[in-house]
Amino acid sequence: MEDLLRLAAEELLHPTSAPDDRIPPPALPSARLPAPPPIRPTLRDVATFAVIWIDAVRRRPTLLELSHRYARRAGRRSDPEALAARVEVFRQLLPLAPWTGACLLQAELLLRFVNAAGLDADWVFGVRTFPFLAHCWLQNGDQCVSEAPETLTVYRPILVI
Repeated sequence: MEDLLRLAAEELLHPTSAPDDRIPPPALPSARLPAPPPIRPTLRDVATFAVIWIDAVRRRPTLLELSHRYARRAGRRSDPEALAARVEVFRQLLPLAPWTGACLLQAELLLRFVNAAGLDADWVFGVRTFPFLAHCWLQNGDQCVSEAPETLTVYRPILVI
């Protein structure tokens, strides 16, 4: 530590300035998606969900790998009604999965499911400091996609994919 302080005093330490291409975390969502009309999953929805679930459960990626995998996706963000309809179909299909895991797997499944329909949302990671908790969810602007926004008030967003 003394050596570092001496080098800093002699101005021999220079911070590296790597470009930061991370997206700043959004504010916590305060609204829900609009209520979808009654909708039933189609056979294509079931097949899409099954393929996504099998692929997601088969591999165990790190957060860095997930970030690289989903960083450059594209999809419509300006259609909350279509997004709400896809989320409703996903909620009906999720109980059919043999194992649904925690928030990380469920958020990935939902993100991939809405991406398969040409839609997109932000995958947000948040923490609470004491006692420490980490959680992730999907949101589209100010609207919470994956759960009720009231449940997220204890978290501080730190990362968005």
